Amino acid sequence: MERVALVSLGAAGFLIASKLAAGLASGSLALLSEAAHSGLDAGATLLTFFAVRIASRPPDTEHPYGHGKAENISALIETMALFGLSVWIAKEAIERLTGDPAHVEATWYAFAVMGISIVVDFSRARVLREAGRKYRSPALEADALHFTADLLTSAIVLVGLVFVRFGLPEADAMGGLAIAGYVGFQSIRLGRKSIDVLMDRAPIEALEEMEAAAAAVPGVEEVRRARVRYAGGQPHADIVVGISRTVPLETAHQVTEEVERVIAEVAPGADVVVHVEPLADESVLAQRVVSIAAREPRVRQVHNVLASFHSEGIHISLHAKFPGDMSLSEAHDIAEALEAEIASDIPEVVRVDTHLEPLESQSDTREDVTSDHSRLVREMKVVAESQPEVRNCHEVLVSRAAGGQLAIVMHCEAEAGISVSETHDASTRIENQVHHGWPQVERVTVHFEPVGTP
Repeated sequence: MERVALVSLGAAGFLIASKLAAGLASGSLALLSEAAHSGLDAGATLLTFFAVRIASRPPDTEHPYGHGKAENISALIETMALFGLSVWIAKEAIERLTGDPAHVEATWYAFAVMGISIVVDFSRARVLREAGRKYRSPALEADALHFTADLLTSAIVLVGLVFVRFGLPEADAMGGLAIAGYVGFQSIRLGRKSIDVLMDRAPIEALEEMEAAAAAVPGVEEVRRARVRYAGGQPHADIVVGISRTVPLETAHQVTEEVERVIAEVAPGADVVVHVEPLADESVLAQRVVSIAAREPRVRQVHNVLASFHSEGIHISLHAKFPGDMSLSEAHDIAEALEAEIASDIPEVVRVDTHLEPLESQSDTREDVTSDHSRLVREMKVVAESQPEVRNCHEVLVSRAAGGQLAIVMHCEAEAGISVSETHDASTRIENQVHHGWPQVERVTVHFEPVGTP
């Protein structure tokens, strides 16, 4: 990169001398503006040379992210100088247009200088642009912009000289004004880009691409945060992903390496840091809730523990049984204490809701009343067989406690290859549907067995 910057410095020096000599000899404001522009380019290129040398230094204890932002500082200084030059050129052009017209000669050497300038500018702009993209160097890209601006403004000067040759001397000042407008616009655009990098402004498109790439990695359950900052054209990305807490450490490490790889694909050259946070699985959460409830002797049974995942955290709902003769106030206080303990022991939980149920007396006996509830039996079979996992529900037993509450046990068949998790989900859906549609049914037990079991 340093060699490219030095060659550009030499090219800028040659153009300064040529344009200045031709401008002084012809009296052309456009040519003198071009000479000043090239002089500024030479200073900017010299600044780029030193910025590139600083930026190439490796990270150290005081600069853990490296020295890449030296290039962005250089680019910002260059754009400020360009803007000042554009203001000066505009001022001189307006004075010539509104005052006495200056004497301008469209000499052959003025045309020759501008022709050579266009060739040199085109060559250097292309080399610098390619080098800037290859090395992701903002400073080299800024230099490429300068030589591109030189190329276009040289063309404007040529056009102005042609008009001067045909007796329109004000065309020279108008060319200078056009140069001022173009240089001013480009300096603002490049300056804004440099400020964005120095202020660590993250492009939304880049963040969205990184988040999408990380979320697509197998094993990543959630992308909790993505941040990116640029230094000298190199992106530095911090990604926080959620992985199941039951995943082994070695597997979690493999997932993070894959996240780093896919991020590097969407942001070439990125320095990626992946932080893993464990996510609680629903089954693991249910076990933890039951264990916490077991520490509270006044809560006799906890079941139907459900976890739902929301942006603000995990919501837990559960059913807890209390003695039937306990007052609502006392049961509510116990339930609130249990909910607070669950939220304290499981930090991810932000809400707990408890459904209160009466505990049956241990001395209660149940009577088989299946024959008296043939319609209920048929309805239970319909509910069970509406689940995609259930092939058939071949037996439903109905019993009644002394207090009149009904309990149902149903035997259902499913394919032998189905997982325990899938049968559990189906059982939960059946139980919830029965409790919702038939309030008189207090307990539902679903027994699954493989199809064809004798």
